[in-house]
Amino acid sequence: MKRDRVIFDLDGVLLDSETNLDWLDRALTRALVELDLPLTRENMEKLYPGGLQDFETAVKDLPFSPEKIWKVRDKHYLAEKLEMIDRGELRPFSDVTSLERLQDDYSLGVISNSPEVAVNRFIKAYNFEDLFESWVGRSSELNSLEEIKPDPALFQKLKGEVGDGKFWYVGDREVDKIFAENTDMEFLHLTRNGEGFESLDELVDYLLELAE
Repeated sequence: MKRDRVIFDLDGVLLDSETNLDWLDRALTRALVELDLPLTRENMEKLYPGGLQDFETAVKDLPFSPEKIWKVRDKHYLAEKLEMIDRGELRPFSDVTSLERLQDDYSLGVISNSPEVAVNRFIKAYNFEDLFESWVGRSSELNSLEEIKPDPALFQKLKGEVGDGKFWYVGDREVDKIFAENTDMEFLHLTRNGEGFESLDELVDYLLELAE
């Protein structure tokens, strides 16, 4: 049984969901319309996913409870993301298939701050059930934001499914680095822009050298 495990972030690492964020703007626009709030850039930014752990603070000046705003926001976010995956407009990066070269030496998994429903849809829509051993994401409840990265909770959930071993975490953001530190995983920085690993192919080559 393989005990060396490589765990991947989803958005920006496996799923090309950030090159074009029109889908996200549509989702947040629909949320503001349903809440009858002004369609301003300021209000849009309050609902953006980058600072979800500060969501309640970000929306405190809006005329609804954080629970109501979150429920509407997450409903439209999830619906738009699932539709875009189903339509093939949010796709895996082309180099994700290179991860198959790791399967003899490593067990692969996914930990994402994206809703677990979206992670499931990505895995199944692109037939990755045999590539990844386990995958986890957040729930859709407001209190789940207390457990997203860099909090260790999602890692503990995945570890409970796959067991102990040496873990690497592949991410593209500073929060991923902090998450790795908080969970004693080795961090591998994939940026695709020269500041870290430039591709999954390059990262795979590195990991295969370690396994020799």
